[in-house]
Amino acid sequence: MDNNIFSIQNKVPEKSLPILKSWFNNYTFQLVVSKIRHTKLGDYRAKRGVFPHRISVNQNLNQYAFLITLTHEFAHLLVFEKYKNKVAPHGLEWKNQFAELLLVLLEHKVFPADLEEILYLHAKNPAASSVRDMKLTQQLKKYDTETTPATHLAELAEGTLFALKNKRIFTKGEKRRTRFLCQEKSTKKQYLIHGAAEVVVVENQ
Repeated sequence: MDNNIFSIQNKVPEKSLPILKSWFNNYTFQLVVSKIRHTKLGDYRAKRGVFPHRISVNQNLNQYAFLITLTHEFAHLLVFEKYKNKVAPHGLEWKNQFAELLLVLLEHKVFPADLEEILYLHAKNPAASSVRDMKLTQQLKKYDTETTPATHLAELAEGTLFALKNKRIFTKGEKRRTRFLCQEKSTKKQYLIHGAAEVVVVENQ
């Protein structure tokens, strides 16, 4: 899948390219560098009919966050190839597969030293979204540029007032798996908002 490698060669650490190429060569899938999405960093869609597997990763992630997200989604592809729809999306099979891929990258020293220790711990029990691992999220942010994400909902304390990109203001509530039950300030209605959503903290009024 040389086209897939070509599309991301400037998005990931150079050391990771030979590894990714060896992973991708055995599978047919579409890899999309996506526009910025405020509710997720990447996603995977299983093949169906004439349509191949599809993986997308947000274009604004720094190279290490991009690689981790890409690895996360590629693990979904491998699990589908082995088990189809017979296992949970982020069950033990996916956790083991993602950890295996991540360890290959770590063994080849793809990540800087300050990320390695955190990623070794992350690999022991991967979360459904890297945003849920606060230590990893905070460390990855050090490599962000001005065009990469600022703050994710999962990073905020419960009760924090925040605004989404559409300017609607909410109060962060309790966690419900990968989402948080939040109350919109103006309407008092409650909404489930993904922990990966990019937000701006606002002062209490």
